[in-house]
Amino acid sequence: MTKKSIAYHGILTESDLKNTKYKIGYALICLFMLIYAIGVIIPVVWLLLSGFKDVDELYAVPATFFPKHIEFSKLAKVWNEMKFYKYYLNTFLMAGGTVVAECVVSGLAGYVLSRLKPRGSRVIFVLCFCTMLMPGTLRTVPLYMTIKDFPILHINMLESYWPIWLMAAANSFNIILFKNFFDGISDSLIEAAKIDGGTNLGIFFKIIIPLSVPVFVVVSLFAFNGQMGQFFWPYLLITNKDKTVIGVQLFKMKSGDYTMDYQMLALIFSIAPQVIIFAIFQRQIMGGINVGGVKG
Repeated sequence: MTKKSIAYHGILTESDLKNTKYKIGYALICLFMLIYAIGVIIPVVWLLLSGFKDVDELYAVPATFFPKHIEFSKLAKVWNEMKFYKYYLNTFLMAGGTVVAECVVSGLAGYVLSRLKPRGSRVIFVLCFCTMLMPGTLRTVPLYMTIKDFPILHINMLESYWPIWLMAAANSFNIILFKNFFDGISDSLIEAAKIDGGTNLGIFFKIIIPLSVPVFVVVSLFAFNGQMGQFFWPYLLITNKDKTVIGVQLFKMKSGDYTMDYQMLALIFSIAPQVIIFAIFQRQIMGGINVGGVKG
């Protein structure tokens, strides 16, 4: 039997599926995944359809799944009345800065630990692991005090996105991810660049980054998606309405004058970017868990 004649179904081959035991197991797995997918999709569909209902229809008993009338102009009405474009711009700005901070700072930190290996680099690597074990709530008060009055410089960074960008830059998981990926780059390429007179910084930007596009793409996608749903720190640090992001605005809608149908459509607007990004880059996102383990 040639390699081309073998059909693969994940970890199972065509010959495995001729076994009744494997067939039943495969069918049960497919059934479970189908039920799970339906359970995930239905709430989102219900949220979208409910946004097109009027208030009376939303609270009607018995409840209906489909609205009596669908007016797509309501999407534009909600978008304009709630000025959602402003919250999108603020959120994109916060997310974009986070992507740059994580890729540059965490990337350089991973490069130092992987290639330069200064004295104490192993201790720093272990400390990165230790910080990942620390509960996030434990850091809240010290971080807030630092942001409110930055040591030595005595700078108040409240009412800006800088604290969020700086916190994102010091990401232990990304540092370890970059470090593991950079370990797999051939030493001969680095040595050849040094012989040609390349500096450490030049090697990072001219050699390391072009060879590490997969890991940079994965980190960028995770960072962007994570910030699109960010709520806690923007809510805690920023009170300026002109800098409000989507997550904070959705929370404020609960105490506003917006009806439930408006809130439903606002939730759809809030998750739309993540859905679109996942649809476009799903292969890179799903492969992100393995990208840091590349060796050789």
